[in-house]
Amino acid sequence: ALSRPTWTYRGPSHTSSLFSFLFLLLLPWPSCLYSFKKCSVNIDDQSLFKCTQKQLTNIPTDIPKSATDINLARNDIHIIRQTDLTGFYKLETLSLEMNKISHIEDGAFSDLSALTFLYLSFNQLTNLTDHMFKGLSNLSTLAIDTNQIHSISKFAFKPLNKLHTLRLTYNSLVSSDVAKILILALAGNDLTVFEPENCPFLFLNLTNLELDMTPLRKLSVHSDVFPHLKSFSLTSMTEPVIEWDVSDKDIFRSLSKLYLATTSFDIQSYQLLFKLVDSVDDLYLSGIGRLFDKGLLDFACNISSLQKLYLDLNNISILNDSLLQSCANLTYLDLAYNSLTDLTEASLQMLTQLTDLLLNDNHLSRIPVAIRNMTTLKYLSFTNNNIKELQCSDFLNLSSLTKLSLSNNVISKISSCVFRNLPNLENLNIFQNRLAQLDGCFDGTLMKLNSLDVSENSIGWLQRGTFHNMSSLTRLLLARSGVPTVEAGAFEGLYNLTDLDLSTNSFLKEAFADLPRLQRLVLSLHSLLPGPLSTTDSFNLSSLQSLEVKVTLRVCFPRPQDVLKGLGNLTTLKSSTFFCQTPHQDTFIYTPHLEELHIKSGDEFDASPELFHPLKELKILDLTNNRVKSVEFLSNANLIRLEVLRVNLNEIKVVNETVFRALPSLKYLDLSDNPFACNCSNAGFISWAIRNKQVQVVNAYQYRCSSPPTEEGHFLLDFNVQLCWEFTGFLCFISTSALVLVTLLSSFTYHFLRWQLVYGFYLLLAFLYDSKKKRQGCPDIYDAFVSYNVHDEDWVYGELLPELEGVQGWRLCLHHRDFQPGKPIIENITDAIYSSRKTLCVISRRYLQSEWCSREIQMASYRLFDEQKDVLILLFLEEISSNQLSPFYRMRKLVKSRTYLSWTQAQSHKGLFWENVRRALECGNEPTDNHNLLTANVY
Repeated sequence: ALSRPTWTYRGPSHTSSLFSFLFLLLLPWPSCLYSFKKCSVNIDDQSLFKCTQKQLTNIPTDIPKSATDINLARNDIHIIRQTDLTGFYKLETLSLEMNKISHIEDGAFSDLSALTFLYLSFNQLTNLTDHMFKGLSNLSTLAIDTNQIHSISKFAFKPLNKLHTLRLTYNSLVSSDVAKILILALAGNDLTVFEPENCPFLFLNLTNLELDMTPLRKLSVHSDVFPHLKSFSLTSMTEPVIEWDVSDKDIFRSLSKLYLATTSFDIQSYQLLFKLVDSVDDLYLSGIGRLFDKGLLDFACNISSLQKLYLDLNNISILNDSLLQSCANLTYLDLAYNSLTDLTEASLQMLTQLTDLLLNDNHLSRIPVAIRNMTTLKYLSFTNNNIKELQCSDFLNLSSLTKLSLSNNVISKISSCVFRNLPNLENLNIFQNRLAQLDGCFDGTLMKLNSLDVSENSIGWLQRGTFHNMSSLTRLLLARSGVPTVEAGAFEGLYNLTDLDLSTNSFLKEAFADLPRLQRLVLSLHSLLPGPLSTTDSFNLSSLQSLEVKVTLRVCFPRPQDVLKGLGNLTTLKSSTFFCQTPHQDTFIYTPHLEELHIKSGDEFDASPELFHPLKELKILDLTNNRVKSVEFLSNANLIRLEVLRVNLNEIKVVNETVFRALPSLKYLDLSDNPFACNCSNAGFISWAIRNKQVQVVNAYQYRCSSPPTEEGHFLLDFNVQLCWEFTGFLCFISTSALVLVTLLSSFTYHFLRWQLVYGFYLLLAFLYDSKKKRQGCPDIYDAFVSYNVHDEDWVYGELLPELEGVQGWRLCLHHRDFQPGKPIIENITDAIYSSRKTLCVISRRYLQSEWCSREIQMASYRLFDEQKDVLILLFLEEISSNQLSPFYRMRKLVKSRTYLSWTQAQSHKGLFWENVRRALECGNEPTDNHNLLTANVY
């Protein structure tokens, strides 16, 4: 049973374990498990549990309380405790046979109020106590055969108010005081005296009584204790004489069946018994042929109501004329398992009412003449004899015969006249003989035959007209009947055939054109001759619902999908070693109604999802033994109705549990006998197999590992997936911690250092460019590069340009005029700054918000500090406070450390302003030069 893991806190350093704990707590825990350690659930009824041969020592605790049928046979259970079956209020059948149960605690079955069948046979129980069966008020059948029971408490069966059948055979009982029941089996006990009148109330409802294999010496009945007894079995007696102390033959007035197999008492005891049971219909006298010559059968057949007589296992070699002379009223005679070599001609002539005659399992070499003219006979069996041939007169005047069995003989040929005297024959069985051909065997004589079995013969050819005029035939079995070649017209006349089982080495599809109503076809192919089945012609069996193809030898079909043409109503397809390679994706386009598909024992199966797209109604898919390596193809197969999936005996190592999300109707999954890998790649599947509540993973707890070598042979579901979660948790912890740290650093950097980083970037670009210029030794082209914002363009063109270029004659570089077209902007800026002696920055609020203007002043400022030259002139068009400069870290630093020109303060002294600009442009490049400019300092 699954239990929640135990967790131990080991201190704050074990962060990964804590994460794993939190992760596993989020996993869904089912209310009931569907993959059981030792049991499997019936796919059709999920309340039926099979836990047989699992070496169980106790009743599994993971079986749901809703179970109605639990089979625990063939295990090693020694004791049933009070707590083992508590809560099973719906349980109806409990099977505990073939265990080692020696003790059942009182009240162990108290909660099983719905139980109707309890099987405890083949255990080691020694006694039945008063309260052992407490609570079993609805129990109808109790089987405690083959234990060691020697005593039964007086009130042991008191709770069993509805007990119908009690089987206590092969125990050590010496008393017959058992129960109020209908069927009582006491065979194999130590009863020597049976005196039911001592407790008559216990047997008033008894219908079946079995006292087989007991050392009974006396049967004493003097009161009407068996008013409803219908069947009495008394076989294999060890004592030669039994005392029949029965005062009135009416005591057995309701008896209809009497079993006296291999009894060994004398002829007088039989004679007395037969006088007491004159209402018997069925009499079994197996294994007592030694008394036949003393008139035993005469006494038996004097029972006026006798109709069925079973004389099997009596070592009769020849049935003579007198043995059955007194049995004229028989309708059923069983002479099987004797040593019959012949029947005299008149041995059966007195049986004028006989309808069933069984002569199977004898040594007959021919059909005996004695059966001729038995016009009342309906069923005749010669199974398991040595009959070699059939004569035309063998079945003379058997006009009422409807069923004939000739299976397991050595018949090699049948003439066309053999069955002409059987006009009403409906069922003919010639299974396992030596027939080499069927042509002419029937010749239109069996007009009413509806079932013909000629399997396991040596037929080599099915010719046209073989089954001519057998229009009533609905079932034809030709399985393992050699390797016949089927020619066109072989099935001509079988218009009503619905079931065909055929073994062949080659056939023509045209042969099936004569089977318009065929519903089930089983094909066993042994080889493939040129031409047939490789053609593109269809079968055209529109009524076919089930097709099974078995291949004995490797047979490859160029286009196996053509085999399915014309089978539009097919619902079941079973194939074994039929597909030599993965089926083509168009294979099933002709069979859209398939509900059950079996592809077994093929080559490596590596299908695409498109193969299954036509199969919208598929419910069962079996891919056993196809060297399948993965089930990933099912993810997109669109099998929304699939309920059963078998992929056992393949080469699957890793299973992705997400595949099964694409199968919403799946209930039953079998992945047995695959070489699973016991590592974290299967961790998800292991957890899913244990926890899912819809899909039963059959025998999941028996799946074993094949890799890695350290896990080989271990159980897959025992693999500790917690280690995988801890490792994953550790990685997740590291990843999330790193992500949080990066996020914090990024936020801090963006908020506090972004301008320094931007500045640093441009300084790097300037450094690289400056180094390049120094290597090239390029002279200055312009006197000044004017850096301005496009919104200040009117002032630059209206005030600055006319004064500095027109009046003073300076060479200025303007971006709209002097930048090289097609060249990256950043390169144009860098070239302009380093090709000019000075950089004049026209600063306004718009300027400060411009990305490119910011880059220009960054580059110019780098040149200022790198070359230690006075190359930067700041000209403010507007009054800008220190607070407004705060976001522009580098600009604020320059303004604080240098004087600058202010246009707003020079409105009344424009001449002086332009003179100061001229002086700034003329002055030397040393940053220590001091000029008396019209300036303003901003702090």
